[in-house]
Amino acid sequence: MNVIKSNFVKQYGLLAALGVSYLAISALGFGFRCPIHSLTGFLCPGCGSTRSARALLTGDLQLAIHNNALLLAAPALMGIGFLLNKYSKKRMWLYAFLSLLVIVVVIFTIFRNQPGSELAPL
Repeated sequence: MNVIKSNFVKQYGLLAALGVSYLAISALGFGFRCPIHSLTGFLCPGCGSTRSARALLTGDLQLAIHNNALLLAAPALMGIGFLLNKYSKKRMWLYAFLSLLVIVVVIFTIFRNQPGSELAPL
């Protein structure tokens, strides 16, 4: 008997379970390094996300923001995207939002790779 009928709950529940599993494994000292940072030496937009999530779980909001500020904005940005996708009559608004999101991520990446940047993870 299938209790969960929504594909949304199944997909994002699986994603959440994988995320929690990765955090548990990384807390034990296992994990992997960012392949972009390892190959190029540049910090990608996701660098520091695991440390940021771990800081959030321990309640240290300042450290979480310092490690990856974009991670904290991600749920709100995803919510805006879902709302635009569901309720917008014109797809143009969703495409404009996604274009703006790409610009924000690129600017964030450029600023965090500057020497002495406050956006670089610890």
